[in-house]
Amino acid sequence: MKLREQGCILKLSPLGDYGLIVTWCTAGHGVLRTAARNARKPGSDFTGRLDLFHECELMFSQPARGDLATLHSAELLSPRLPLRRSLLQLRLCSYLANLLLATVEPGAPGEEWHKLMSGALDYIATSPLRPAILEHFEKRLATLHGIYTAAMPAHAALQQHFGSLPSGRAELVEKLRQADATGMS
Repeated sequence: MKLREQGCILKLSPLGDYGLIVTWCTAGHGVLRTAARNARKPGSDFTGRLDLFHECELMFSQPARGDLATLHSAELLSPRLPLRRSLLQLRLCSYLANLLLATVEPGAPGEEWHKLMSGALDYIATSPLRPAILEHFEKRLATLHGIYTAAMPAHAALQQHFGSLPSGRAELVEKLRQADATGMS
């Protein structure tokens, strides 16, 4: 049975010679991994639709076993082109995506995760970069996991609960502070 869903792309990995494994954050199925066979082949129906942080309406079917669904189609809803204005924007988006992937189990109910991730990507695409964006995301993520308390910074609560955070957080925060101080994004 084919299912229809809305989601944003968090990760792309090669699959064989021409395919892609596309990791999504979806509204109804949470974190979802799909196989897009022949997606990298010239003339593919997926050409221009599957890229990091794109928002799409996807059609997929669940596997009989395993966790890799089959992607049948992806209709581009928003390419979020403004995210490509600076390397720092992409670094922040990548960090947030990796943080979400490190803390959310595939298949967990997803409306809150999708709203958080899509909202963050849309905000980053239209707003000046500041460390508060990262801190707010971490606080919302920790709150959704039920581990946030005012007694501890959200990133520390996430690290304590999940064991580690994606690498590069301290450097990213410093770069965001510099960008905020100079008015550069």
